Amino acid sequence: MKKAISIILLFTLLTLTIMGCSERSSAKEISFAEAGWDSIKFHNAVAGIIAEEIFGYSWREVPGSTTVLHEGLLKNEIDVHMEIWTNNLATYDDDLAAGKLQEVSTNFDDNYQGFYVPRYVIEGDPERGIEPMAPDLKYVWDLKKYPDVFPDDEEQGIGRIYGAIPGWEVDEILHKKYLYYELDGNFIYFRPGSEAALATAITSAYEKSEPIAAYYWEPTWLLGMYDMVLLEDEPFSEETYKEGKSELPAVKVTVGTSNNFAENNPEIVEFLSNYKTSSSLTSKALAHMQSTGANYIETAKWFLREHDELLDKWLKPEQAQTMRSFLNEHEKVSLNTNWLFDFPFVYNVDTSTIDDSVRDFSLKHDNFFNGIRLFLGNFVTSIHSILKLIPWFILILFVFFISWKVSGKVSKGILYAVLLFFIGVVGLWDLMYETLSIVIVSVIISLALGFPLGILVSTSERADKIVRPILDTMQTMPVFVYLIPAMLFFGLGKPPAVIATTIYAIVPIIRLTSHGIRQIDPEIIEASLSFGSTSFQSLVKVQIPQALPTIMAGVNQTIMMAMSMVVTTSMIGATGLGMEVLIGVNRVEIGRGLVSGTAVVIIAVILDRITQGLIHHSEVKFDGE
Repeated sequence: MKKAISIILLFTLLTLTIMGCSERSSAKEISFAEAGWDSIKFHNAVAGIIAEEIFGYSWREVPGSTTVLHEGLLKNEIDVHMEIWTNNLATYDDDLAAGKLQEVSTNFDDNYQGFYVPRYVIEGDPERGIEPMAPDLKYVWDLKKYPDVFPDDEEQGIGRIYGAIPGWEVDEILHKKYLYYELDGNFIYFRPGSEAALATAITSAYEKSEPIAAYYWEPTWLLGMYDMVLLEDEPFSEETYKEGKSELPAVKVTVGTSNNFAENNPEIVEFLSNYKTSSSLTSKALAHMQSTGANYIETAKWFLREHDELLDKWLKPEQAQTMRSFLNEHEKVSLNTNWLFDFPFVYNVDTSTIDDSVRDFSLKHDNFFNGIRLFLGNFVTSIHSILKLIPWFILILFVFFISWKVSGKVSKGILYAVLLFFIGVVGLWDLMYETLSIVIVSVIISLALGFPLGILVSTSERADKIVRPILDTMQTMPVFVYLIPAMLFFGLGKPPAVIATTIYAIVPIIRLTSHGIRQIDPEIIEASLSFGSTSFQSLVKVQIPQALPTIMAGVNQTIMMAMSMVVTTSMIGATGLGMEVLIGVNRVEIGRGLVSGTAVVIIAVILDRITQGLIHHSEVKFDGE
């Protein structure tokens, strides 16, 4: 009897599974482009809800950068792009003319972009106790008079303007504007690396009542929440704006589909061809989401209830009524719910509380973090200045000599010297120095902190039990997570890059220092103590020398991890080879990315082989002894 019941239950479970799989596999699915900003996620949710409830589609989002997602649309890997910022894609018009995608509607075209400053910079804010800092600032070219108001974090006596995201066409236009108005005389044009980094810079400055001049665009929650002023420019000219000589036009933001999707899904394309909103409507929705903490789905439902007249414009009468009935159902739990495959119990963690507490902590201890930022900025600048004093041929000869000595082969010395010479030939020598300066500072700090901590862990079981899970967490945490606190506490540029790189790279030196000391034969330590050595003398004269090969392996891994991380930190504005790689990725310039990526690999290989050779020499030395 029990066996029969078991068979029946198993058969029922298999039947339900097959039915669930069949249901999922038969459902039509839309893949929406998700470029990372709030407005596109909001519009994806609005279109996704309608597509699901009216047309029976399921939907998902595919994250990526603007240019990468555009390529996905052209290759039919992405079905729908709800926000194509046409002026930010250099190839858009040509791709459209060539029939590589379908432009089905204009989502909105009443947005503006350019250089913004907080209103309190110009007018002050009596309620916050802020005096006007640049009362005559009205036009972009007026910035030349105020480099001291917008100081650069890394170079004294010069101002900073935050530009657009590397890879966007507007970034090139803004840089030309920066040069055309001769702002390069006392300002640097700082590329923030990512939209998140740019938003963090603006919000952090605003909350600290600090001045900032930065590129931004509408519609966004940021401009909806903060009182920012768009600096005026020469009147728009179609002939000159791309040269940076006039104001930027309102961008035509379109809804596009892949050719395959447009051909095979005429009903949903008909709906999308009617889809039109505005910058103000979108900003209103984003402001609601930011103020209430609602997610994108909840905000989309709220938006459709508030503006249900749009349903009549987008849909047929019976479809609009069906959508209204759905929106008025208060007991409908969620979309896309499948009790067999979707986890039924979800607790929404209040991450905003964490964000607010971290921001409050940052503001409260701003002077402390500014001191660290200033120290790290000066440290990196000093190392960079020293590197720039070294003639290129001297560095190549040094690499040849040290590689020859540690490997014992002249051929390897020649190979590594030629590889280093290649970096100079392709025009990346100066960027290599910038990258090396961040790596050197990060490694120095990692060794200074990690080596003594590794010794402590090796000599204390209690310390080992405390530190081990922390190291496990640090080693498995996604590297991008380290960028968030680095940005919040230390801004953008090289100082936060050093912090993030140090946190990521410090783990190997701690682990391998501890491991190297722990693996020493206890009898050797006892012998040193029996001959009258103190514990400290035994550590310094016996244990550390015996563990040196393993410690050097930790140094090697720290350097390699620092090289890896310093490329990622380009997303928070760290210049150097990493920024070149990022620009190559964002613009889908394979050649640029390949050349700059190869330069990073060359430096990593040279550093790896040199440190590996030193490890081998230390092993031979102790084996001989």
